[in-house]
Amino acid sequence: MTMALAANPAFGILPFGLEYDANAPVPALPNAIDPACVTSRINQRARRAAILAAIRKLIATEGCDGVTVRRIAECSGHAVQTIYNLVGPRETAITEAIREYSAYVGMNFFDPSNPQAAADIIDHQLLSIEHNPEFCRQVCLMYFTDSRHIYYTFRDSQIRRLDTLLRRQQSLGVLRKNVDLRMTASQLMVYSGALMVEWADRDFPLGELRQRLYAGYYNIFAGVIDAMGEPLRSALASRGVMKLN
Repeated sequence: MTMALAANPAFGILPFGLEYDANAPVPALPNAIDPACVTSRINQRARRAAILAAIRKLIATEGCDGVTVRRIAECSGHAVQTIYNLVGPRETAITEAIREYSAYVGMNFFDPSNPQAAADIIDHQLLSIEHNPEFCRQVCLMYFTDSRHIYYTFRDSQIRRLDTLLRRQQSLGVLRKNVDLRMTASQLMVYSGALMVEWADRDFPLGELRQRLYAGYYNIFAGVIDAMGEPLRSALASRGVMKLN
């Protein structure tokens, strides 16, 4: 699938035809594969994407504990050695399968110069949960298993990526200059992660998850928004269906 990027004032910069099917191979981003690359390189990327999609399907249907290299090989139709060559050992493969999908529906397509980018990211994360509730639930439930370090590794990568976006917004006047944005990114991810783990464990309605997620982000951002960031404050309040103070 070839994706064309387009500016959308409501949702930042997004690809046409963005799909939220966690079981489908994530398509290559524009320019991700150099046209000069040989066919074997392109085929390798396609095989890797198919393997990672098979891992996500296993996570959704059998949980993290059901994901073994042998099961990955069976479900993807590739040899065990191919699995190791293309995606690595079990834990590395699981981490990459989650990271790849999250990057695809998460922060990759949002313009940091758009003051509402953080609210747009929440919207699309919630859409990915709505489309793939069992996959997202099983990822969150890793927190209660011996594989919780995979959960933490993924969360730490999200903190780094959010920190990068926030620093760009700080330079544009959306966020205050005297703020430790690494701490802000950490607070946002720790809060959203804890809330999603609770949702996975208790299975409360997605509408409640949405409202609580926006309310938390609104409160965390309240102390760091600068003059150019008022659209973000407004978006977090209105999209979360909460009243402004």
